[in-house]
Amino acid sequence: MNPAKNFEHLFSPLGEPGNFKSLGVVTFLRSPQIDMETDALKNSGARFAFMGVPYDEGNVGKPGSEEGPQAFRVASHEYFPYWFEYQVDLAGTSVDCGNVRVPKVMPELAHDRIYRAVRTVLASGVTPIICGGDRSISISAAKALSDHIGEDKKLGYMHFGAHLEMADSWAGEKMAAPCTFARVSELPNVNTANMAHVGARNSMNPKDHVELAKKRGIRFHSMDEVLDRGIQSTVNEAADQVWNGTDAQYLSFNMNILDASAAPGVTAAEPGGFESREMMQTATLLGHRGSVSLIEISELAPVFDVSGTTAKLAACIVLRLMASMAKQRGEFVDQGIRRSDLRG
Repeated sequence: MNPAKNFEHLFSPLGEPGNFKSLGVVTFLRSPQIDMETDALKNSGARFAFMGVPYDEGNVGKPGSEEGPQAFRVASHEYFPYWFEYQVDLAGTSVDCGNVRVPKVMPELAHDRIYRAVRTVLASGVTPIICGGDRSISISAAKALSDHIGEDKKLGYMHFGAHLEMADSWAGEKMAAPCTFARVSELPNVNTANMAHVGARNSMNPKDHVELAKKRGIRFHSMDEVLDRGIQSTVNEAADQVWNGTDAQYLSFNMNILDASAAPGVTAAEPGGFESREMMQTATLLGHRGSVSLIEISELAPVFDVSGTTAKLAACIVLRLMASMAKQRGEFVDQGIRRSDLRG
């Protein structure tokens, strides 16, 4: 522990200027905003770099996910960096790189910019946290991680969502959100044995999607299986598929993994999904793996949200994942720390 560090942020505010509810510049977890540039990221000392990807042109459901990144940032301001359940402090672990500039009318250019932005962060040695945007952002981001580690390394890919996204094409399009899992499975250093999908349910999973997944040897864990086996057993088995024997891991959360009652603010809400507590447990279980190469949140659409419920849950998932990983690394806060004005 650094004895010179100020730990006032661990405690409730005293009412001084710049307190808990004074947002000021809105960044992920009130972290510093820096340029999306390799040297700046290297010099930041951060472990994670948040970037917004307000791209909604690959979506086939309701529009609105381009507003997801800012809603996610605002929701993160509702949390302190100290997590008592894990006894860790996330202050100073992240920076905010702003949003990737994605032109709506030029999908190819948008995907190229997403790819280059993710490559920039990865080159700095910092873990990207990307917030979309529709699920098609994963196609470019996964390719960036794949190219970053090289063809001689193995990439694992894990996705939580209601839909398999195994369309070889959707209405003639190859880069739409329903094609995401299919495109990722085609990357040269992805063995489909190291891919896992959790939470598929209901009939927006056409027969050809199921057949292509089986043909390519992809093990998907339906919501029925999750209910039958339980969260811990299913998630741990899926994580073993992704982490064991791989050199990098891509972790993706489509917010429609959650039941529509828990997460109304998504582009394609589905009944019968995870509850909030189950999702929090899942984040903790995944954090036990100790590390991840890229974290993605997608399909967050605040225009359909109720009281910011979905945005706050999205932020909670990511922050709990970060806190669980910090706990796994043994980065605990000294419980002897006391605020100077505390008596007794």
